Amino acid sequence: MAEELELILAGGTVVDGTGAHARRADVGLRAGRIAEVGNLTGAQAARAVPVEGLVVAPGFIDMHSHTDYCYLANPTAESKLTQGVTTEIGGNCGVSGAPLLGPFGHSEEAKRLRDLGIGARWTSLAEMGETLQSRGMAVNFATFVGHGNLRKAVLGYDNRAPDSEELGRMRSLAEQAMEEGALGISTGLIYPPGCYSDTEELIALAAAVAPKGGLYATHMRNEGELLLESVQEALRIGRESGAPVQISHHKACGPPSWGLVKTSLRMIDEALSEGVRVGADQYPYIATSTDLCALLPQWFHEGGSERAMERLNDPATLDRLRAEMLTDGKLRHGASFDKILITQTHPDSNRWAEGLSLDRIAQEWGIDPLEAIFRLLRDADLDVGMCNFLMCEEDVERVMRHPRVCVGSDGVALCSEGALGRGKPHPRAYGTFPRVLGHYGRERGVLSLEEAVHKMTGLTAELLGFTDRGLLKPGLAADITVFDPETVQDRATFTDPRLPAEGIHLVIVNGQIAFESGRPTGALPGQFLKGGSLGR
Repeated sequence: MAEELELILAGGTVVDGTGAHARRADVGLRAGRIAEVGNLTGAQAARAVPVEGLVVAPGFIDMHSHTDYCYLANPTAESKLTQGVTTEIGGNCGVSGAPLLGPFGHSEEAKRLRDLGIGARWTSLAEMGETLQSRGMAVNFATFVGHGNLRKAVLGYDNRAPDSEELGRMRSLAEQAMEEGALGISTGLIYPPGCYSDTEELIALAAAVAPKGGLYATHMRNEGELLLESVQEALRIGRESGAPVQISHHKACGPPSWGLVKTSLRMIDEALSEGVRVGADQYPYIATSTDLCALLPQWFHEGGSERAMERLNDPATLDRLRAEMLTDGKLRHGASFDKILITQTHPDSNRWAEGLSLDRIAQEWGIDPLEAIFRLLRDADLDVGMCNFLMCEEDVERVMRHPRVCVGSDGVALCSEGALGRGKPHPRAYGTFPRVLGHYGRERGVLSLEEAVHKMTGLTAELLGFTDRGLLKPGLAADITVFDPETVQDRATFTDPRLPAEGIHLVIVNGQIAFESGRPTGALPGQFLKGGSLGR
């Protein structure tokens, strides 16, 4: 007699993540794995859930997130489960939750952990993974090692190239992170200290992770007027290091750069034809989100946050900033003050500014917008977030259609209460995956249902080298998302960014139901996925 199944999803439309046509099939689960896909009429199961009219898909993989250790403050990962995400990839843009070494690594992360109410401490990536696994999380998590972490550990915020001994130490730290389960190395080349590195340093570090299958994931040096030069640099790093390249949140920022993605995508195609392994990810919005500090020039950040705060209180430095930050009344990439929204700030007396534009804040204070930037940063000890409307819809859709572009939220797993329930975050934290399915798929016709699911599951798994999940296939991990193709849609907006999506019915992680009836179940079946165990 056949062994009893633990759960059957009966009568649904299977979209298996490969891009193949949808088909009617039942899905049976056992021991955290997909046991059978097909006609399971008459099969015995502890529980059967009827899913007629619904799509049964692999759990969505968020290629680009920044949750990292935030599961310790939000183990149910509410904003990710509500949009069908079962696995998150962290450590992006050059910043990872580990390793935390040297005075900068310890002091900066200690403040962030304290702000989140997290008492746990660690140094290595292995220790962080053990902490996350022991405390529990609703979704799976895998991570890159941040280039910024390595640079801070060895060079701090020095604006210079490492000598051979320092580069050797950085390479050793990268190799250790790979041994402890990192997916590869990520860079954030607009942020300090990553912005102080040259191409040769990055080639050397990517070459250190490549032998173990490590990727080179990059927030490139420029996503505006120098977009093509930045893509060229990323592809060169891939060619010379041997590491697969993952271009993070691919886009063209600012009206002068709109349309450049036609050429950048062609460059990716040419590199692929030459044997370079390259992919990209994207969030489906026309606004970016990052720290307000990103508007300031790179030299401002030299020496770390204490030196930066000193500069904010120096009249001569402020005069220099004014002269360098504006061109014809516009900021970097042609950004304008009325298109920049403050998402989160401190102290409580400034919370009224969250969700407002810089020009509105400046009007309320009776000062000019640049002074408003300086004041916000001073008051919050540099910890201010922003959304910046810089992209155009035509580019978003063009990038989305490219066969090597997968989906990534670029967001943190948020919740409705506590430290992760504050502010007016970018709506991508709650809406990314349903927005691709609903707005761009069903309504705009940019992608078919099968293409959209592929870009959230099978393609992402392929780019990462995952062989254990990402498809609905017997023997693979039972990460599954069930949704209504007729109603799935994001609801989060820039004015009300914490509205959960519609149409997500069931989310299963490693065989356990983590989201049902519109809310997390409280189950914490997520695993810390180590790169070396993914079959790359």
